Amino acid sequence: MQGFKSFPDQTLIEFHPGITAIVGPNGSGKSNITDAIRWVLGEQSVKTLRGARMEDVIFNGTETRRQLGFAEVTITFDNKDHYIPLDYETVEVTRRYYRSGDSEYLINKVQCRLKDIRELFLDTGIGRDGYSIIGQGRIDQILSDNSEERRKVFDEAAGIVKFKIRKRDAERKLERTEQNLVRIEDIVQEIAQRLDPLEKQAEKTKIYQKLSREVRDTDIGLNLYDIKRNQIEYEKSKQVSDDLSEDLETARKLAQTLKNDYQKYEKNLAEIDREIETKRLQQSVQNADLAELGEKRAIGKERKRSLKLQIESNLNQQSELKIEERLLDGDLEQKQIQNKKLTEEIAELTKSFESATKVVTAQKQELNQLNDQIEKIGRELKQKQDQIFNLKNSTTSYSQEIIFVAEQISLLETEIKNLNLKMLDIQTKHHEKTQEYKNEQESFALTNSDLIIARQKTEKVRAELLDLDQTKQQLTNELNNSQYRLKTLQELEASREGFHQAVKAIMQKVESEDEFGAGIHGPLAELINVPQKYEKAIEVTLGAALHNIVTSTKADASRMIEWLKQTRSGRETFLPLDTIRARYVSEHDLKRIEQQSGFLSIASTIVGFSEEYTEIIGQLLGRVIIAENLEQALKISAEIRQKYKVVTLAGDIVQVGGSMTGGQDKKQSPGLLRRNREITEYQQKISELDNKINSNNSAIEKKTSQLIAMGQIQADLEKSYLEKEKYLYQLATLTEQIMHELEQVKQELNNKTDNLDKYRVRTEQVTQKKLETETDLTQAEQIQSELSDKLEALQQSQSAANQKFQELQDQLIALNISLQTKKESQANFAALAEQAKLDFTSQKSRQENLAKQTDDLKHELEKLSEQIVEYENRYQNIEKELSYLSEAINHKQQERSQIEKQQHDLFTKVELQADQVSNLQLQLERSRQRTERLEQSIASAKNHIWENYEITYIEIKQEEYPIENITEARETLKRIRGEIRDLGPINPNAIEEYNEVFERHDFMLTQKADIELSKTKLIDVIRDLEAAMSKQFVENFVQINHNFNEVFSALFTGGEAELDLETADPLTSGIVIKVQPPGKRLQNLNLLSGGEKSLTAIALLLAIFKLRPAPFCILDEVESALDETNIIRFTEYLTKYTDESQFVLVTHRKGTMEAAERLYGITMKERGVSKVLSLELTDADMVNE
Repeated sequence: MQGFKSFPDQTLIEFHPGITAIVGPNGSGKSNITDAIRWVLGEQSVKTLRGARMEDVIFNGTETRRQLGFAEVTITFDNKDHYIPLDYETVEVTRRYYRSGDSEYLINKVQCRLKDIRELFLDTGIGRDGYSIIGQGRIDQILSDNSEERRKVFDEAAGIVKFKIRKRDAERKLERTEQNLVRIEDIVQEIAQRLDPLEKQAEKTKIYQKLSREVRDTDIGLNLYDIKRNQIEYEKSKQVSDDLSEDLETARKLAQTLKNDYQKYEKNLAEIDREIETKRLQQSVQNADLAELGEKRAIGKERKRSLKLQIESNLNQQSELKIEERLLDGDLEQKQIQNKKLTEEIAELTKSFESATKVVTAQKQELNQLNDQIEKIGRELKQKQDQIFNLKNSTTSYSQEIIFVAEQISLLETEIKNLNLKMLDIQTKHHEKTQEYKNEQESFALTNSDLIIARQKTEKVRAELLDLDQTKQQLTNELNNSQYRLKTLQELEASREGFHQAVKAIMQKVESEDEFGAGIHGPLAELINVPQKYEKAIEVTLGAALHNIVTSTKADASRMIEWLKQTRSGRETFLPLDTIRARYVSEHDLKRIEQQSGFLSIASTIVGFSEEYTEIIGQLLGRVIIAENLEQALKISAEIRQKYKVVTLAGDIVQVGGSMTGGQDKKQSPGLLRRNREITEYQQKISELDNKINSNNSAIEKKTSQLIAMGQIQADLEKSYLEKEKYLYQLATLTEQIMHELEQVKQELNNKTDNLDKYRVRTEQVTQKKLETETDLTQAEQIQSELSDKLEALQQSQSAANQKFQELQDQLIALNISLQTKKESQANFAALAEQAKLDFTSQKSRQENLAKQTDDLKHELEKLSEQIVEYENRYQNIEKELSYLSEAINHKQQERSQIEKQQHDLFTKVELQADQVSNLQLQLERSRQRTERLEQSIASAKNHIWENYEITYIEIKQEEYPIENITEARETLKRIRGEIRDLGPINPNAIEEYNEVFERHDFMLTQKADIELSKTKLIDVIRDLEAAMSKQFVENFVQINHNFNEVFSALFTGGEAELDLETADPLTSGIVIKVQPPGKRLQNLNLLSGGEKSLTAIALLLAIFKLRPAPFCILDEVESALDETNIIRFTEYLTKYTDESQFVLVTHRKGTMEAAERLYGITMKERGVSKVLSLELTDADMVNE
């Protein structure tokens, strides 16, 4: 070992034969060796190992040593005698434990489980619960009131621990099996509940899938038909659209050319209008400039005259300055008068100017009103032109619609005629199909009747076959059970289970050695046969005699007894044929007995046996009477004065002399006689079952052939039935389709007739609307003419008003010039008067200023003269330009009239061409709409196929989807979809789910049957194990009890000891220890002294050893409470067993050490670290000598 508790270093301890003592002071670690052996053999109880947790088994370190990370212990056994059930001469068991909590277990250096180690030592006495390692605590457990701990030792000694573990495992398996059975029954029930709805759903799903396939094929076929038909129509329509597009393009180009020409005229007119307007604006500007120049010219002339006057006045003033000075007052007054006169003139001119301004403003307003009227009339004229254009378009459209409606009426009349012919054809076809349907219905009814009869016959045969299958299953199960039971009984018979140990030992020896078996006939139970009715009576009568061995001679019997003594194989009774003589009921008594009610037979007469055993059977059963029941047995016994034993069928006995035996055990185990009978019966039963199964198999084959033949007939009828049903359904569908087609034709005929009436009404309506439109057009054209005349008159008024405005404006300019002149004169006179006032005091300065002013006025006069000349020239030029503009305007107006006439002619052509373009556009639009509708229909059909069936048009073109009658196909599709709707919600996975659940149901039923069989087998195994354990425990317990009394008497030098069971069940009963030391009364264990208790426990352990010696035994201070005398007895008794077992004694008692052949001393030179020293006592004796 290494690292275990106080042994950090690798330590080897070798135990030799005999007695080895381990000694050392307290705390040295000697008990750690015992703990190490316990631990390596599988002990898991930390408390038993004297620790708080499993980690405590690892060396924890000292002041000078570090703690170790693991503990390891290896124990090696010499297994040459194969006491340990392994095919190795040496068995090595190793256990390691790491601080991480990991463990390792090895057997012969091969990794294994803890369970493997424990199972290896079961029933060897070595194991964890065995009796090979006994400490003071174990002594206390054995002597305590806890019968469970005491019981473990006895179970190990009796060798039934393996049986108990097997039973416990079997019970666990049985519990799990019962739980599994409950679960599987729940599952089977749950699955069964799901099975029926799923079956219906699956059937519904199959119908749905079949209908869906029909819908798919029909729908794809119809869509393919529509695609192909629409593609042909699409190509035609596209070609028409292309042709119309070309015609429209040509017409549009021509219309555009005409429109461009018209727009050119419009542009020319607009350009002319702009030029006229420009020139008129130029006229207005020139007139304004002319008026301005006239005004400036007049002002200039007036200013020139004024300047001349002023210059002259200045000159006069210069010359008359002096006079003016004298005449200043008079001159000033004169100027004031003149100023007043000028003021009056200015006031008069202002009134005239204001009056003229109002007239000019009124004239301007009149001119603006005329312009507004002209603009308004122009707009009305344009609106009326647009109205005329629209009315002409409407008239053209109505004309085209009248033509179109006429064509539709002609087409509808033709279609109505064709529909009447088609309706007549369909009515004929419907009558034919209706008659055919009636004929097929009669044929279908006959086939259906034949099919029902065939189904009934088939179902009858199938039911018979099912009964045969069930019978076969029952017979097979019964055969399997019988074979299993026979095998079990034969195995029990072969091992002679239930016989005494001595019988087993002798018969095993007889079977292995022929010479040994000479003269041995076997146990009585194997030599007789008893009817089932009398088994109980014969068994209770013979009792243990069934185990008696029949021999040829008494010498053979003596030889067997001697062999049993030598081999210590037990005790048994022998029945020599040469010594035993029969004894029977006397004839006198027999006659009396036979007359009694309830008498059945003499026991010897109902037993079957070989003739050579007549004396033995007569001896054992010749004087035993069998009665029906206990009451009758008592009467018979009384009649014969209790001379003979009377046994009932129930096993009750009225003994010789009148005592009675009877009752019932809690558990009834099979008897030896019953086993022999059952083996024979099961052999016969198996043979009979084999014959029945063979016969059943023949019947199954015959019925299977019959079912196949009838199935073929039914299949043919089913096929015919389905074909007729399908054809009948097709006829019914076809008849419905024809009827539906007839209704459709009628409906279509009604629709066409309604449409014809509508078109005729529409013709009248459109014609009326055309007439109304033409009337509106005439009125509009008349209003247009009136508006044109009115516009022309307004334009003439506008010209006259404009001329008058110019004249008034000229007069207003002239008045304005005069007014300004007067105002300037007034200003001048005012200035002169003011100046005269101011210059009274400075005449000289005024004269100078006047001279200078005169010069300035002269200079200004020169400039003004030049300016007036310039005004005159510009005035003349403007007059010329105005004359030119008037001529140009007149010329443009004439040119405009000519262009308007040309435009009017072109407008007619544009309207005609526009009508043609509109007509072509309408035709093209209709053609394109039809093309688009066809294209959309094709795309819609392709999308429908993809979206619903996820297959492309390219893929389906390669497949065949024949549609013979489109109308019938559409009706079929409608009907099938209706059937699908009627099915309601569909579970798409129902078929897979049903198959899965059905298979699972079958599987679970099989599992259930297997589990039920396993349960039955487990119950049988548990019963057999209990029977075997009970028998083995009782036999060994009796022997231990005997040994205990012997050992107790030896150790105590007298007294008595006894073991007893608390209850009748030997497997669960507690064990009572009763002891009576010498000179004392029988008393309770608790009243014994410590030494007496220890010696009693040692006596019990040695009694067990005497029965089942373990290879070694470790006794840890078990003798500590004994005195020296008892220690000597104890060690002397141990010495008797040293030939069979090794003894290791952990002790500190001198007497025990003296009995040992080898000592191991445990020391702690280093604190906390145990060391081992060994000493052979023989060597020590030599040293002493």
